[in-house]
Amino acid sequence: MAGGCQCPQIDLADWRDRQVTLAGQAFLTCPTPLFLHLPHRLHQDLESLCARAEQARLQIPGSPLVLHRDGWFRGEVLVSIEPQPAGGAEIRSFQTLFYSRVVGRPGFDAALRAMPGFYGDLRRARVGPIQAMYFWYVNCPACLLEKGARQIVLLAQSRRLLASDACPAAVSGQWAAARG
Repeated sequence: MAGGCQCPQIDLADWRDRQVTLAGQAFLTCPTPLFLHLPHRLHQDLESLCARAEQARLQIPGSPLVLHRDGWFRGEVLVSIEPQPAGGAEIRSFQTLFYSRVVGRPGFDAALRAMPGFYGDLRRARVGPIQAMYFWYVNCPACLLEKGARQIVLLAQSRRLLASDACPAAVSGQWAAARG
């Protein structure tokens, strides 16, 4: 993996209980085995994705998004890429709305413990069915491999399709206000 730290510099307040879109962002993906939500090959998968991006002459942007789709036994690791290539089995983009929740403490265990409350809040807010849960490691691949997950944002993928193209990672109104 080339270069040093390229972690996204974000204001976590912008990601607390918000509706979020990742439209316009392309991801290189690979399936990964999980055991009771825990990824066991995250390091190897990230290194493999970075090598595949380099081989395909795709750029990993200066502040890449590193996600993994949660599951009991199978998941997916995703790394944002540029330019956005024309489809393919290992290229993903999202045209649905997400809901975000910033995990209060660092580490993967804290994120797992935050998930049930997040699902409960979404259910009480009546946002509709959730397709999948993603962990956004607010680290670049190099720092994630070296230091681990310092900060995680949970992203719940809804089934609601976006009405039009939106800005990448655009943030809109708080869904938490609907919890009342």
